[in-house]
Amino acid sequence: MSGRQLIVVDVHTTGPSFEVHDAFELAAIDTSTGRVWELAFALTSSQLGRADPTFLQMSGYDRRRLADKAQDDAPRIEAELAALGDALAGNTLGGADPEIHAAFLSKVFHRQGIRSLWHHLPADIAALTAGAQGLPATNIPRLEMCCELWDVELAELPSALERARAVAECFAAFDLSNGRASAEAAAQR
Repeated sequence: MSGRQLIVVDVHTTGPSFEVHDAFELAAIDTSTGRVWELAFALTSSQLGRADPTFLQMSGYDRRRLADKAQDDAPRIEAELAALGDALAGNTLGGADPEIHAAFLSKVFHRQGIRSLWHHLPADIAALTAGAQGLPATNIPRLEMCCELWDVELAELPSALERARAVAECFAAFDLSNGRASAEAAAQR
């Protein structure tokens, strides 16, 4: 088995298409070290014009004043994204929608001149939950249901960081249910 680490990533976006829409909030958690990234990105008037209002509302873009947070985060974005890129290099990107979040993260990295070097197979907590809970392959649960099935709390209208933390807790519960966590602890003794 590989020594890859799990980096949970969650992204809030202006819409569903990474080709048309943009990320405005990013959270990541390195589950092996506990390192957390939480960043907001400024949106141009053009990006806001293409935004799906439902996506902005559900993420709390105005309510949580993410445009102001983006201003505060601007000076540290380059260094934080470089550190995240280093943490992801060769490791496993995981999440509740890892393929689409990886696509948006790749777009963010590309704009900063950072290469996307994580392992090509993402860890999808929804697919893992379906298998572990005996759900049909055509009934992959959303994050809210995964949290319910793993007894993990998830805030109503969560931030990207709240979603990433919930996903990390779901992965931990999944590992524990499979005896992985206890086997790893025994191996470290």
